[in-house]
Amino acid sequence: MLVLSRQIDETIMIGDEVELTIVDIRGDKVRIGIKAPATVAVHRKEVYDAIKNENQQAAAFRGELGSVRPRGSARGAKATSGGTVLPAAAKLAATTPSRRETA
Repeated sequence: MLVLSRQIDETIMIGDEVELTIVDIRGDKVRIGIKAPATVAVHRKEVYDAIKNENQQAAAFRGELGSVRPRGSARGAKATSGGTVLPAAAKLAATTPSRRETA
């Protein structure tokens, strides 16, 4: 692990596109501003872990279903695209500030 010291308004670059800026320091809390392309996912560790866990559970559940199909689905029916927000990750994300919020 690389450990760097920075003061308020100083920046750390990760690659060519990600900037971490120390915005504020209050007691034992450090506020960090992150500037990254929209293609780079930025999550706090606990949110990332919840998403990863939910994805693993969903994959295992799909594996358990095997060949069971929902009622009314026909063989050869075209799959629709779209994402599913899993309950634990959605609940955690709803109770935490978003990437664009300032608090």
